[in-house]
Amino acid sequence: MPHDSPPLPDERIYRTILLVLVASLLIGAFCALAGELLWHNPALSQAGTWLVIASGAAYAFFRVLGAREARKRAAERAERPEDASGDRGGEAP
Repeated sequence: MPHDSPPLPDERIYRTILLVLVASLLIGAFCALAGELLWHNPALSQAGTWLVIASGAAYAFFRVLGAREARKRAAERAERPEDASGDRGGEAP
């Protein structure tokens, strides 16, 4: 089902994107700390740091995008008048 707007935070694809970003953030943090403290490898530590920065920025972007889309859809639902009579557009009772 194609969407005209970004997914909401309760949709599966959105949750999957956030889960992948959190996983990459944790991997980056592990690489940054292990590269510095365990293996004394500055290249690995720097790569892990940049992975944390990029993943954190993408995570923040998707969180803001999802919150904005949720507010927009809630406002659209509030503006639409609900049919109080229960009429379904010409269906026979």
